[in-house]
Amino acid sequence: MKLSNFFIRKWRFLLLLLVALLAVNFGHVQASQKSPLEDWQLQGMLAALDDSDPDVWGEAVKKMSEYDLKSPIEIPSDRVEQIGKLLRDEDSDIRRAAATTVGNLGLEAKQFIPQLLQLFRDQNWRVVMAAATTVGNLESEAKELIPELQQLLKDKNWRVRAAAVTAVGEMRSEAKQFIPELQQLLKDKNSDVLRVAATAVGNLGSEARQFIPELQQLLGDKNSDVRYAAVIIVDEMESEAVELIPQLQQLFSDQHSEVRYVAVTAVGDMGWEAVELIPQLLKLSRDKNRRVSFAVVKTVSDMGWEAQEFIPQLQQLFSDQDARVREAAAWAVREMSSESAIEFIPQLQQLFKDKDGRVRAAAAWAVGNLESEAKEFSPQLQQLFKDKDGRVRAATARAVGNLGSEAKEFSPQLQQLFGDEDRLVRSTAASVVGNLGSEAKEFSPQLQQLFGDEDRLVRSAAVSAVGNLGSEAKELIPQLLQLLMDKDSEVREATVKALGQMGKFNTQQILQILNVTHRNREQEAGLRFLAYFTSGGESNTITLIQWLGSPKRYPDQIDNFGKKRSVSREEGKKVLEIFADAWPDTENLEYLRPELKAQINKLVKKVNWEPEDITLLQRHYKNLQDEDIKAKIDALQKIQ
Repeated sequence: MKLSNFFIRKWRFLLLLLVALLAVNFGHVQASQKSPLEDWQLQGMLAALDDSDPDVWGEAVKKMSEYDLKSPIEIPSDRVEQIGKLLRDEDSDIRRAAATTVGNLGLEAKQFIPQLLQLFRDQNWRVVMAAATTVGNLESEAKELIPELQQLLKDKNWRVRAAAVTAVGEMRSEAKQFIPELQQLLKDKNSDVLRVAATAVGNLGSEARQFIPELQQLLGDKNSDVRYAAVIIVDEMESEAVELIPQLQQLFSDQHSEVRYVAVTAVGDMGWEAVELIPQLLKLSRDKNRRVSFAVVKTVSDMGWEAQEFIPQLQQLFSDQDARVREAAAWAVREMSSESAIEFIPQLQQLFKDKDGRVRAAAAWAVGNLESEAKEFSPQLQQLFKDKDGRVRAATARAVGNLGSEAKEFSPQLQQLFGDEDRLVRSTAASVVGNLGSEAKEFSPQLQQLFGDEDRLVRSAAVSAVGNLGSEAKELIPQLLQLLMDKDSEVREATVKALGQMGKFNTQQILQILNVTHRNREQEAGLRFLAYFTSGGESNTITLIQWLGSPKRYPDQIDNFGKKRSVSREEGKKVLEIFADAWPDTENLEYLRPELKAQINKLVKKVNWEPEDITLLQRHYKNLQDEDIKAKIDALQKIQ
């Protein structure tokens, strides 16, 4: 009888009231789902930290933040130190990524506690929250921070208080030592501090019962933010807060729809203890706010057998004269448990014929939540793929995407949607296919066609779908490399991400990426990082990346002002041999070949060559037909 699990409730809370908090806590929700790290990926990311451009380091740290870097992953101590230095980077996105990455290092993160605590005062809220989450996730290592956190909870700067209480909320069992401070923070005048304090108290579990006297007061507070925060705590406490049901009932008539919404969901999470409130809940089923109506239908239906006598009243909502009520009822079916949703199958079938397109779309999408029961809707879904309303066709595609292996039956219809006149439908079809796993491979030709769609959103969706196929779509790498030069920045960004999902690249493919850096200056750092990442840290390829692709500083330069360093003969030989092997692969790369030619000429002039190097120099003369190289060969032959 849960409206949603703990993390989804936390996400909902932050989404409704603070976008910045959403970003950080969503990352926390995802922490246990981080991608497994392969050695080639780690080596590629570490190699990027040697680039001459700090922006490339930032891209590396952003990528590292997606992985669990704890033992048995081994990262050299000098690399760990380098990552820690980025906590002070001037770019807020890099500071935030560095804070998250440090948190992924496990015990290694302890050495950065002073820097993380400094970030509690950062001007960027997302950085503050990332640092606070990392500190809180140090678990037993954070015990020694308790006295310092207790002081920070009283800091005059609201950002510091909010960061400290966020860290406390992440500490779980250790957080009970902060109960006196949390009780004070529930009276904080800053609404942002109040919200994160509510989340922290909700994380206390049974310990939160100590807050019931405060909650009784806060549920009646004149400030809607305070009331909302109090309900969030009650929602987390579930049946532990059953004595607060009368106060929740009062909030059913609150003037703020978000307070009404969370009051309904909190009551639903109390299970059978709240059955007596069903009549009052049903009065809200026609609330002027659609989300409140939706919450009522879902909450009552998920109460199980205790609510059976009220199911007929809920079923009537599907034929309500107000389209918003009918739509809310359909959305509720989409979110409720499949066992509860079965009760409303006949009503959903009626909504497929509703005169309102939004209602038909909501009904179509709800079918995707019915699991095995969805099979009986196959004929209706077939028809809805042809609906005159693009929203309905798009929603039908989403529903089919939720059917798992059963979606195979609808492959012809999904393929037809790739040519739909509505861009929303085309982009939705691409996104749905991209989430079908290995089943999506059969759609590769259609996705490739969408790479040339006139609409940027469609192109971006198609690229992302191919990226989700990973190495299964490697045959489309040449086409994706072309999209790195798309006129739209979002498409280019999606392409960079997709290419990064396809495994290790060969030298020719990496040279194509480096070629694009000359045309796409605004994404140069991201492209150079992509080259490093997909190289897997392979030594010869790293040499190419360091010498080509418009680096901030070429390896023969000491600084960014053009001061040169000498190049040893051994280094020169190694680099020229790599350049000679790469030359054929640059034939059609209009920017990279001239750059490679210039680098070859530079090395020929800088290095003190010896007669035994003539063969290597002749390879380059054959390729370039350059008179300076010929002169160098002639001079060496005279002393041979």
